[in-house]
Amino acid sequence: LMGCGNTEGGSYAGFEKKEFIVVEENDTHGGFHGDGIYYLVLDCSENREEALQLVKTWKTLPLSEDLHTVLYGSDTYGSLIARETNIPEITNGYYYFGDRHSESSDASDDSQLLGRASYNFTVAIYDSDTDKLYYVEFDT
Repeated sequence: LMGCGNTEGGSYAGFEKKEFIVVEENDTHGGFHGDGIYYLVLDCSENREEALQLVKTWKTLPLSEDLHTVLYGSDTYGSLIARETNIPEITNGYYYFGDRHSESSDASDDSQLLGRASYNFTVAIYDSDTDKLYYVEFDT
């Protein structure tokens, strides 16, 4: 089971499944336009030093306001992404964002997300308290 946007041959934002424990994995892609969600939860506790090396170039939590809204929703914006992919609210850790949308001019910039009619992005959140990685590819 490979993620749609996965071009690195088994690497998920730098993490390789074989080096960590797969806790959960699901892929709902395959609809008419290839829409769906791929997500992966990895337990990195047995290989924590390697995980911390992989996330050292990522942004430190908290998430940007736009990215938090897209994942968790807000009073005015409904979103079930975090619920559907079992991502808890994480306060201590790091995150990676990659915009794969055709209108994106900067793949690391999430400020255009809420103004779009469709999404194509990858987000990974590393929880420093539990040593778990939550990886999501979302396509609409």
